[in-house]
Amino acid sequence: MTTFGILGATGNCGTALLELLLSTTDVKIKAYCRSKDKLFRLFPAAADNSRVEVFTGSILDADLLGKAMWGCTAVFLTATTNDNIPGCHISQDLASTVIKALQSWRSSNQEHPPIPKLLQLSSATIDPWLSRKNPWVNAIVRRSAFHVYRDLELSEAILRKHEDWLTTIYIKPGGLSVDVQRGHKLTLDEEESFVSYLDIAGGMIEAAQDPDGRWDNKNVGVINANGKAKFPSGTPKCIIV
Repeated sequence: MTTFGILGATGNCGTALLELLLSTTDVKIKAYCRSKDKLFRLFPAAADNSRVEVFTGSILDADLLGKAMWGCTAVFLTATTNDNIPGCHISQDLASTVIKALQSWRSSNQEHPPIPKLLQLSSATIDPWLSRKNPWVNAIVRRSAFHVYRDLELSEAILRKHEDWLTTIYIKPGGLSVDVQRGHKLTLDEEESFVSYLDIAGGMIEAAQDPDGRWDNKNVGVINANGKAKFPSGTPKCIIV
C-alpha cells in the first residue's frame, strides 16, 4: 500500500489533506503533529483509524520525523505559522529537520526505502513570477506578514540546496480560505485569491501522484477551477495590523 506523510497535521492544510486522502484514496497516512489530542479533536476520523499512524513530539527531533517519513512515497510539509513574529522559524525548523533525517538514511550502512518526494506548502507572495500580475497587492500582503514569508523563503533555500539528491515541489497558492472544495488547477504561471484549503490539498495530492514528475523542483500555483473560495473574514484586520 502507498504511504503518504503529513508533517504538520493539525493545521488547516494538514487536516484538509487528511480528509481528502482518507475519502478519495486508499493510501496509508503517517501524520506528525505536536499534540495527538488536538489532532483527534480537529479531525476525529483520524482516531482509531487503521490507515493513520500518528507521531508526536518536537519538530527538531530528526529521529522522530525520520520515522514519520519512513516508507512514504511523498511527504507534505505543512507546518508553518500565521503569527507575524520577528525571527519566526517553524518552516525553517521543519525543512532542516527533514534534511537531517533523510541525510541520516543516506549516510547509514543500513538499507533504507527510497527518499520520498517532498511537497512544501509555501506562498505565491514570495514568487515574483506567480505574483507578477498584482504587484501592489503582493507588496501590501508581503509587508503585512513579512516575517512569515521570510521564514518560507529561508526554508525553501534550505531544501533547494539539496536538489542533487532530493526532489521537492513548492506549492505556492495565493490567499487561502477555510471553505468547501470546488475544484482546482495546477499551474506554473498564475496565482489566485482566494483558494480553499481543500482545493490546495487536492492540488498537492495531484502533484504528488503525477507519474511524469512535471512539477518536480518547480514553483507550482493552485488556482480555482469552478469559482473562487469565500473571502476570509479576518483578512482586512491582518493587513491593517
